[in-house]
Amino acid sequence: MRRSAVAVTLSVLLGATMAACAPSSPEQVCVPELAVTPEDPRPGRIVTVQTVRACPVAADEGVRWEIRIQPEDATIPLARAFVAPEADGSFAVRITVPPTIGPGPAIAHIANYWESATCPDGASCAAASVTFDVRE
Repeated sequence: MRRSAVAVTLSVLLGATMAACAPSSPEQVCVPELAVTPEDPRPGRIVTVQTVRACPVAADEGVRWEIRIQPEDATIPLARAFVAPEADGSFAVRITVPPTIGPGPAIAHIANYWESATCPDGASCAAASVTFDVRE
């Protein structure tokens, strides 16, 4: 019987040690997927930027996200609008494509998303953005 008790004790200790060494899965980060409609607007036209897949946000009441449109290769926003997200993180906002933007790829993004959403410490979290084409 003494052998059985030792075997059970070793088995429990080994199991506990292995569980402690098991790699923990990385924390999942939700980044909203956005869409722009119409997909290929002309400069000066109004588009709708909205969530296709939303991420719940535990944001303080009164939080407003800043939606920006800019050329893909520029860091200067040319147009912006503000929107309060719903509790589930969804939103839709109308914004004018800048009349001064040239044809080609442009980006619509939530400029201040990570101010109200949580990105784990040390993580590199993606921007909440969508690329679309501006036509002539």
